[in-house]
Amino acid sequence: MMTQRGVLPMTDWQRPFSRASDATLFINEQVVGDIVVQGTEDSWSHGLFNPRAAFMKFAPLFAQWSLMMHVDGAYEPLSPAASDELRQVETQIDRLRAKLLFAANGHWVTCAQLNIDGPLIEWKVR
Repeated sequence: MMTQRGVLPMTDWQRPFSRASDATLFINEQVVGDIVVQGTEDSWSHGLFNPRAAFMKFAPLFAQWSLMMHVDGAYEPLSPAASDELRQVETQIDRLRAKLLFAANGHWVTCAQLNIDGPLIEWKVR
């Protein structure tokens, strides 16, 4: 689970978006979900992710990433085997062509990196 400042408490994650989405996520030219942006720190932005049906094609990859991030317990270093597997999963995710379309201004951004962990999403812009 991502631990960014400004992310809503877990009890709020299950609720539908309380406001319109700020951006639409595209992976490999397919609309896969909507994002409510919650903040930016350094070169990363983060928010809440509401998947659409097309995300099901990519969900297993992000689920595997999420499991690997939590495999050895919270805040514990990953074992060498888990690190190797995580690297392989991250390489697959990095090969995806992810971009965001921001509703307010029609601005497109290309994601250099993308992480989705349940209802949380974070991305780094190229």
